[in-house]
Amino acid sequence: MKALLLAAGFGSRLKPLTDHVPKPLTLFMGQPILDIVYRQVTSAGIESVAVNTHHLSEKIAAHIQKTALYKQPIQISYEEEILGTGGSINPLRPWLGSDDLLIFNGDIVTSLDLSAFCKAHEEQKPIASMVLLDHKEGTTPVWVKDGRVVSIGEPSPGALKRTFAGIFVDVLPQSGFQSVIDTYKKLLGTHKVFAFDHPGYWADLGIPKDYLEAHRELWQHPARTSILKALELDSSGWNWSEVDETLFIDGPLQAGFKQSFVFGDVKADQPIHIQRCIVYAGIELTKHSHEENKIITPYARLNII
Repeated sequence: MKALLLAAGFGSRLKPLTDHVPKPLTLFMGQPILDIVYRQVTSAGIESVAVNTHHLSEKIAAHIQKTALYKQPIQISYEEEILGTGGSINPLRPWLGSDDLLIFNGDIVTSLDLSAFCKAHEEQKPIASMVLLDHKEGTTPVWVKDGRVVSIGEPSPGALKRTFAGIFVDVLPQSGFQSVIDTYKKLLGTHKVFAFDHPGYWADLGIPKDYLEAHRELWQHPARTSILKALELDSSGWNWSEVDETLFIDGPLQAGFKQSFVFGDVKADQPIHIQRCIVYAGIELTKHSHEENKIITPYARLNII
């Protein structure tokens, strides 16, 4: 099995940050999301990995080249025009050959056991497998019965309502399609699409509010230790301020931060008031700085609505 990490999107909902940093290189718990995903994929035994790019493609390529984590060669598939989840597979067909392909969205963080998912796919031998979650409002419902997807969008009698998690294995020998979901809809009557349920941690980091909430949910999660292990996040350099409910990652405890997550070295001329914020390293906060509900980076500041 090979893997494709989807990293071509504009990250429009995180602008203006994503005018400077491609969304897969934005930070989760102080680390680029793409690094976390790549580590999970290779830890599951998948060594042949491709990354598709479009927006700020040169920054993603440079990050992969300079970061020791990435075992070269990484197949970088630059899309002059965004091809969509399904279309992104087409330029990679020669590289893929006859192997199955795990596709992983580059803007989600999850404790999913990828090894178990891949093993289940191999045992079931379906045309495709989808990771599914409890249904989330605002998402297209996926209906499941007896371990297989029976409908997408339209209710199906006796089926359970789920949400697609953005991770799947594709073995479709087709080309020229844009939407994997549309393709699956056409196949459901004649082919098996296996439904793999994931009841654990999963976060879509698409909008500023979700971005902050994902950090809070993980830190407050009763299974935090096992989730951090699944994400291979090293918490040895983390400092938690119980009084201020603030996590300092790879940086010292500082006054003036409340209910926040601070990544690395931040210079702050006290007194300051920073509350319910995510703060990137490299920020310089002047005396009496007052920020609430923000993502604060050296490139841009986003309101968390």
